[in-house]
Amino acid sequence: MKISLFPLAGLVPALLIVSAHGQAVGVPVLSTPGSATWLNEITSTGTRTIFTITGNTVLDWGQFNLGSGSELVFDFVGGNSVVNMLNGSSTQTIAGNVTSNGNVGFFSPNAPLRVTGTVTAENVTIATMNVDKQAFNAGDTFTMTAGAGSTLTVSGSVTALNGNVVLAGKAVRVSGSGQIDASDAVRIGGGNKITVAKSGFGRRLKETSGEGFVLHMGDTRAARIEIAAGQEINNGGRLDTGSANRRIFLEVGQNGKILREGTGVMVGRTVIKGEYLKNGVPIDPDVDDVRAAVNSSTVKMPALKRPDGSTVSASRTLVNDVPMSASADSGRDRKRVANAEVASRGNAKPLVQRTSFFGMRGGTGKGDEKAKR
Repeated sequence: MKISLFPLAGLVPALLIVSAHGQAVGVPVLSTPGSATWLNEITSTGTRTIFTITGNTVLDWGQFNLGSGSELVFDFVGGNSVVNMLNGSSTQTIAGNVTSNGNVGFFSPNAPLRVTGTVTAENVTIATMNVDKQAFNAGDTFTMTAGAGSTLTVSGSVTALNGNVVLAGKAVRVSGSGQIDASDAVRIGGGNKITVAKSGFGRRLKETSGEGFVLHMGDTRAARIEIAAGQEINNGGRLDTGSANRRIFLEVGQNGKILREGTGVMVGRTVIKGEYLKNGVPIDPDVDDVRAAVNSSTVKMPALKRPDGSTVSASRTLVNDVPMSASADSGRDRKRVANAEVASRGNAKPLVQRTSFFGMRGGTGKGDEKAKR
């Protein structure tokens, strides 16, 4: 049973609660009549709009601009999901606060979307793309296709309290002030056609058009991180799974590039599919060392072993404030093994080429579809 965010909402005078069936300034069209009501309140910083939702709902908005200091609340007393179709043709903004006890999606297929405020819900999806609304609300595999919206920019915070964050657009930019957090996974897709598989699959994010890019300069933290783009992924921020054993997946299309910008950090077992470049220089995982992190506190260096089980270096803890590097010696000491970068389940994984904490080793990534969570 859903717990209402506003258990006293029923005490509000009935004249203030209006069924969202009609179109007005700042009021959406309810595509599923009878499943939601709404009310507006004036606050000291702006307005608070509260939707009480009794079933999965689709809301069609005109030009959408949630101002700084204003609030938008989706209170589910029934159902699980709401799709907000933002149909404006000029840049749309979420500068205020969005909160919900359910699953919330914002889709702006015809205009860029900027998130400078906060969005917090059980699951959050934000995209400058069209979406299969019924599949999204049902929790099935859903596909998003790019329209004229093009660019999604996040410089605020997006949080999934009990699930996943999905960000998608032909171009996705997470600025230096952007914070993305999820209790389960964060998935960021840049391209013209992006599919998110339903829960229960291994890797769930796929870009199939071969176009689009992701620029990540912010701070993203989740138990699992997946980023896919047709042309380019550039990480100058922090991608952090909280453990060297949790997965970070980076994948670009044919002839795509994956770059580390400045002091980009990845903490997790990283799978890279595509050409990885350090400051524009191609990296051979067998013959080069990659600076992977700038440590501002304590870093636990994992033990490194060769495929035959012999030890290269023991685990140790370092306290420092300078860039840390992984050694590629174990990669030089062994023969190249075809497709060694992604081993099948149950086989040993070469730690340096596949990475753990350092996460910045390149390679072809062949077979990484076998990787399971």
